[in-house]
This record gives sequence, structure tokens and C-alpha cells, in this order.
Amino acid sequence: MTRNLLFSLMLWLLEVILVASFVSDRWTRELQSAEDQMMIGYFGADKESQISKTAQRWFDRLFVTTGIRESVFRYFIPTERERQMSKGFEDVGRNDLFPFIESRLNVLWDTIFQMIKRLTTACIWFPYLAAALLPFVVDGLVRRKISQTNFDYPSPMAHRYSLYLILGALYLLLVSLTLPFPIPPQAVPVGVFVVAYAVNVLLANTQKRV
Repeated sequence: MTRNLLFSLMLWLLEVILVASFVSDRWTRELQSAEDQMMIGYFGADKESQISKTAQRWFDRLFVTTGIRESVFRYFIPTERERQMSKGFEDVGRNDLFPFIESRLNVLWDTIFQMIKRLTTACIWFPYLAAALLPFVVDGLVRRKISQTNFDYPSPMAHRYSLYLILGALYLLLVSLTLPFPIPPQAVPVGVFVVAYAVNVLLANTQKRV
């Protein structure tokens, strides 16, 4: 289980690297614009503006005010002073290599900002997740209690695959934070319903003796 988790996280990190390596600046801007329009159509302009401001505030707190963003750029791209101190190499990569690196870093930071914004949007649905889970959990426990009284045999396959479905839905949520195409805001409540239903099946088919 631990090995599969590490492998899944490695795949997610690989996705982030591939996005930063091959997606263009223009594509990320168009992606953000398209996703913003989808959110405005679903939540309204005021709520979308609130989400954007919250995401920007968290991005600034984590990466701008701490100096992390600037330090990353300075680590990979020399300043003009550093160029002048490198006699004979002042113009190396000025018009090709370092502009390319800068564009890749811009895509990386845009991806991180979009990830924070998507996570902020997902947090809006968390109270509804609790409200949706409660009846499914109660129903699953009641069905399990009934099976204990009439000696019904719980399905190990249903139990196992419902657990896989829960883990898969959570992993897809993680992956969707950095996907290089617009994610509709309706995706989160659909995922909430899938997780709630899988929890219901998991509890109903839990072995009678644990």
C-alpha cells in the first residue's frame, strides 16, 4: 500500500514537471481565463472574485512574501550584475537559454497558483461533503447491522473495490489540481457523491468481526 502511494505521488510530480516543461505561457493564460469563465457561469462573478482573491492571498503568503518565488528565479537566471562580473560570458544565453528558462518558471508558478485556486474552490464544497456523507454513513452502518442479524454474508469484493474507488477519487482530486486544461467546478460535487456512495458500500460490506 505504501509503495503504491509513493508511486502515485511520483506520477503526480512527474505530471507537474511535464506541464512546466512543455506547456506554453499562452496556454496557461488561456486555461486560467477559460476556467475563470466557467466559475463565473457557475458561482457568479462575486464568488469567483472572492475565490481569486483568497487564492492570490495564499500564493503571496507562501511564495512571494517569503521570497521563495524570487529566489527560484535568481537561482536559475543571472542578474545583470552577475553577468557583468562574468567576463567573457556577459551575453551567454541572454537571448535564448535564459528566456526559455524564465518562461518555464512562469508556467510552473502559474500552475502552482492555479492549483491553489482549485484547492480553494474545492474547500467550498467540504461542508457539503460532511452533509452528503452523513446519510450514506448512517445507511451503510444500518445495512451492516441488518446483515449481522440475518446472517447475510458481506461481499469482500464490494468492500475492496469501494475502498479502491475512494482512494482513486481522492487521487484524481490531487491530479486535477495541476491538470493543464480547464476543470469545471461541477467536478468536485460529482466526486463528493462518488466518495459518499463508495463509503456507503464500504461500511455495508465490512466484515462482521473486525
